[in-house]
Amino acid sequence: MKLSGEKLVPNQPGTITIIPEKPDDLWLLFNLIANDDVVSATTTRKIQFSSDSTKKKSSSRVQVQLEIKITNVDYAKDCSIIRVRGKTITSNEYVNPGTFHTLELETKKEFKLTKKLWDEEMIRILKEGSNQNGKYDLGIILMKNTFAEILLVDNNATSITHCATIRNEKTSKNNSNLGKFFDNLFVSFRKYIDMNVIPYVVIASKDSIKDDFRAYLLLEAHKRKIKFIERNISCILMVNHNNIKDILSDKVVTNMNTNTKVLEQFMNMVINKSDWVCYGTKSVEYAHELLAIETLLITEELLENKDINLKKKYSKLKKLVQETGGKIVQFSDVERDKTCADDWNCCNFDVSYS
Repeated sequence: MKLSGEKLVPNQPGTITIIPEKPDDLWLLFNLIANDDVVSATTTRKIQFSSDSTKKKSSSRVQVQLEIKITNVDYAKDCSIIRVRGKTITSNEYVNPGTFHTLELETKKEFKLTKKLWDEEMIRILKEGSNQNGKYDLGIILMKNTFAEILLVDNNATSITHCATIRNEKTSKNNSNLGKFFDNLFVSFRKYIDMNVIPYVVIASKDSIKDDFRAYLLLEAHKRKIKFIERNISCILMVNHNNIKDILSDKVVTNMNTNTKVLEQFMNMVINKSDWVCYGTKSVEYAHELLAIETLLITEELLENKDINLKKKYSKLKKLVQETGGKIVQFSDVERDKTCADDWNCCNFDVSYS
């Protein structure tokens, strides 16, 4: 779906303009729209006219803008239409305030949604929906001394969206105002990169300016208590490149994209082919005894455990799986938490191999 209008702020009222682009968007919106929300959209109404000379009545359909406070929401699954019913709160020459009307929300049709309070979960769901047609797996901040660019890369690296260019204006012939430059870049980072949705960010530069900005980013996130940045520190990485081609082919970037896809594949199998997977230490060890592990997914935190006995245990399991031809995918707890709901180590488990 497409979103435009004001920036929604958690725990504040707000209005957003929405254009659903496919049936899945409407299903997502059906679960988001609630009674007492306000919806504004263009629709048609049948209006009767009378002629003064003949006193005969005629009717025609006219286009009107309706704004209603919702009292009921229905979803027509067969035709993918949301029907919202409620009282009009504004008037025009054809419709009086306080009258009941129904609006149909459908694909390719713009409408405005107003809530008295947008919580963080609502905003996250809406942003995820806006990225469904071209889900972004990577945010890039490409930095040079005179400017920085913010770009978003989709999950197959087939589409790169340029979001903003931030200039580093010089305050004198040989001096630049890095503080103002970093502050402007920080504002754009928050505007375009939502790390609740986009799993990784790469700060790229041939110069040390990337290290300086990463330190500034984390310091400002801590000072302003921006939790979604603080808890994703390990997913903000740096590479020593100054062009997109080299960034996307860097080992750091290719590895993290691979991990994300493997985790998503695992979760899909949990949902659709649950007898092909297992998770939890005992189940994984039993799968290994049956020589049934095709891919072992294990967190780096388990392999770096402070408990020496546990560290040896998981390192041994990793080695044994490799020796029997299994593939190993290591990932961080942060990566796991973005995809998986529980604290597990897991593997693909094809029972036909047992």
